[in-house]
Amino acid sequence: MHHNDESNIGVIMSTIPHVVIALAESLELRWKHYLDSGNFDAFVEFTLALNSLTERLDQLQLSGLLRDGLALEGVALALYGDPSTHPIPPEAADGIERQLTPILRELRRHETPAVSSRRQVDGEDNPDEQRWNRPRNVLIVSRPGHPWTASLSEQLEFFGFRPRQMRWEDAPQEDEPPLAVIFVPDKEATAYPSEAIATIRLLRGEFAISYFYCLSVPSALDTIVLLQRAGADACVPAGDKISDVLSRILDLVEAKEQDVPRVLVVEDSPTAVAHISRSLSQHGIDSRAISDPRHLLEAAAGYRPDIILMDMYMPFCTGVEVTRALRQLPEYQALPVVYLSSETDIAQQVEALRLGGDQFLTKPVNPIILATVVKTKIERYRDMLYSGRHDSLTGLLNHTAAKTRLDELLRSAGQSGRLSVAMIDIDRFKSINDGYGHPVGDQVIRSLAWLLRGRLRSTDLIGRYGGEEFLVALPGADLERAARILDRIREDFATLPHAHAHGTLRATFSCGIAAVPQHDTSTALIQAADDALLEAKRNGRNQIVTAAAA
Repeated sequence: MHHNDESNIGVIMSTIPHVVIALAESLELRWKHYLDSGNFDAFVEFTLALNSLTERLDQLQLSGLLRDGLALEGVALALYGDPSTHPIPPEAADGIERQLTPILRELRRHETPAVSSRRQVDGEDNPDEQRWNRPRNVLIVSRPGHPWTASLSEQLEFFGFRPRQMRWEDAPQEDEPPLAVIFVPDKEATAYPSEAIATIRLLRGEFAISYFYCLSVPSALDTIVLLQRAGADACVPAGDKISDVLSRILDLVEAKEQDVPRVLVVEDSPTAVAHISRSLSQHGIDSRAISDPRHLLEAAAGYRPDIILMDMYMPFCTGVEVTRALRQLPEYQALPVVYLSSETDIAQQVEALRLGGDQFLTKPVNPIILATVVKTKIERYRDMLYSGRHDSLTGLLNHTAAKTRLDELLRSAGQSGRLSVAMIDIDRFKSINDGYGHPVGDQVIRSLAWLLRGRLRSTDLIGRYGGEEFLVALPGADLERAARILDRIREDFATLPHAHAHGTLRATFSCGIAAVPQHDTSTALIQAADDALLEAKRNGRNQIVTAAAA
């Protein structure tokens, strides 16, 4: 295996983003304010802040902290009540304090960024180059010499991770919390023994923000429940391949915050709008309001909402009439619409939902219920949009979405003037399918997709252009740098073993690269990169050719 020194550059930043620390500080301040005032509104602010924090922890898959946060949120909601029930009894406040303190302490533990670890690149310290190919720490817990450990470690290294091994009986030696902890039981075990579950529980206390995978879990409900109680986030069934675990970890790396959720409020009451906007803003949700439904299409086109909150009764027309009209337009047929009204007639509510709405909330709406409904609807809507834009085999952007994303990157590159586009094609792929079967061919395609995802930045464009061909765009990279980065990936892909029924095979790819300003449209960039790719094929394959050289 080729260990490229230049590609092993890593900067280990603080595992907890600054925005989460800010949310924790806000939560602590709101709790202190409630303790001082005993006011119901202050308790509402505290529960909203707590819900915002747990939502962000969930987005970042900080599972240990999320578990504690959700437990505290359950206690707070049980004490929610109304103004007559506040301030809460001292023993209840002490209970919240006992649960809140360790959460805040754990967050502060990871507030300061770790010291950067840098290597020399081309004879100098190059900060820009560090953004590519950052190793991520993964801890593997298993008995010494377990056959899965070596195989798993080797593949993790190929895809840009830095595996560390630990025996079940050892104490953890990690300076930084690993991205993930993988537990490998003894091959002969039919269930996780009690001492293994105790180790998982112990490590969960050490690594509250890491994601825990338990491999080879038997299909026994009691075992799964015990593992979850100990702190497991994913119980991988016995029989699943190592490649399935790698795919999950790559998805974990890419788990990042999406664009701020956008809510369009159609409501003619300024008081209701103020209440809704305040409730949503506490959860990091942006909102825009219009009082006249006749301006809805114009507002939706400019704002691009993820959901519409629709008042049922307005001066010009009803919310149901507006929604029925909205559903006539293809771009809004799937956009969630939630009705807000004081209407309590069940028959009217059912009719409203039948005619195009997604949910009905009765005014006045509990702010936490409102935010939860909005976030859930938006998450499902975005999941639907995601599946329409991503390739099912690799998880990469599909052909259409990749071209759209390239247009966006090209517009942004007008300011920096740097953008390189690459066309990548797996060499002699037809012979792989013919000789080893399509499932093996699919695995080769997935392996290259995983390698690109593991080695490139989250801001880079990686798309499956079609078949065995990939489109890659590197913002901020000139032709020379793009060629150097992709050539390292090409060298490592050529050494990556792909398993089949009778052993392993190896594959290679060819690549053509073009860049701005020599080519100033997405069509011109793709065509120039494709011409360079054809030149690489003619020159013998398994090489990089730039448009300038071609």
